[in-house]
Amino acid sequence: MGKVAIFRGEFLKDGHLSIPEKIVRTLSLKKGSKVRAIIETEKFDREGFLKLFGIWKDKSREEINIYKEILKEREDFGRGEVSF
Repeated sequence: MGKVAIFRGEFLKDGHLSIPEKIVRTLSLKKGSKVRAIIETEKFDREGFLKLFGIWKDKSREEINIYKEILKEREDFGRGEVSF
């Protein structure tokens, strides 16, 4: 298995996916390079967000920052979504 990169892209009007330049450099991609892609759509979970909203009003700035760091780490390792 080759190098792996996780990123957010955009589905373009011409049917292609955008790949950030940093990822292109990291993976040493050239025109015509073969890649394997796993595609997942992003969806804002309004109901889930609103359920959590009441929790945040009682949290300190430090607790919120810790939570943000955990989310960032999960995202960096490709585990950004949490299912219940």
